[in-house]
Amino acid sequence: MARPPAGGRRVWRRHLRLWQLVLPATLFLVVYFVVPLAMLFWWSFRAPGVSGPTLANYQRFLSDRFLLDTLWLSLRLSLEVTLITLVLGFPLAYLYTRLGPPWQLAILFITLLPLLTSAVVRSFGWIVILGKQGLINAALVGSGLVEAPVRLLFTVEGVRLALAQVQLPFMLLPLINVMEQLDPSLEQAAISLGASQARAFWRVTVPLCLPGIMAGAILNFALTISAFITPAMVGGGSFTVMPTLIYQSAIVTLDWATAATTALILLVVALLVVWVGMAVARRYRYGAAHA
Repeated sequence: MARPPAGGRRVWRRHLRLWQLVLPATLFLVVYFVVPLAMLFWWSFRAPGVSGPTLANYQRFLSDRFLLDTLWLSLRLSLEVTLITLVLGFPLAYLYTRLGPPWQLAILFITLLPLLTSAVVRSFGWIVILGKQGLINAALVGSGLVEAPVRLLFTVEGVRLALAQVQLPFMLLPLINVMEQLDPSLEQAAISLGASQARAFWRVTVPLCLPGIMAGAILNFALTISAFITPAMVGGGSFTVMPTLIYQSAIVTLDWATAATTALILLVVALLVVWVGMAVARRYRYGAAHA
């Protein structure tokens, strides 16, 4: 039997050492991500009284108006929160790149400070702010805009506001990272060629920030559609979102098949929305490059 050449053995040993480096992370992902996901997939095709795989759980979900409304509310809420964080985060990130180090440090401190506290503490803070005797109602009544406190707590609007504040850092940080790498001379070149400040901003700065916008949007959408603490505390059980439905099925009623089916449908919908967003971004970037 012919022996491999010395150069071939060195390459094989180098590849073996590289695989040894990634082996712990690979095993970790397989045990704690791939295996649970496979079990979730298997449980979604199980139903009481049925010995083999069945589509009964999916048929029940797709024919139940309450479950479909819950899915639509979760999807709509996630898209709205993503849009709000983008509207608030983009000007703030743009301002960050135009200010000096002291102001940049202040913006970063204000942005990162909420991340140092747990979601439970932040949600409880919003309960205090949105309550009948909270900061917002006190300001509205004190200014004379309303005669009686407005119901803000335990509403979808209150949850939307709280989630937007919780997720804002995850939109702001990718935007800052992209904007810091932009060359200011590109926008100045567009202005020197006759474009207005606004036109240079929309035709030069915004398209170049598209990677940061997409990264922040994907992060915000994924974190919002899977959020459980904030809707449960600020919403107060007045409405149901998909994570709450999964929790109730898995922990309260011990209906693991429904919980697995709901979780997989939520995962597929989230991945589909992310894929559509990335496809639109690639198409927009391609079109902008050839405009």
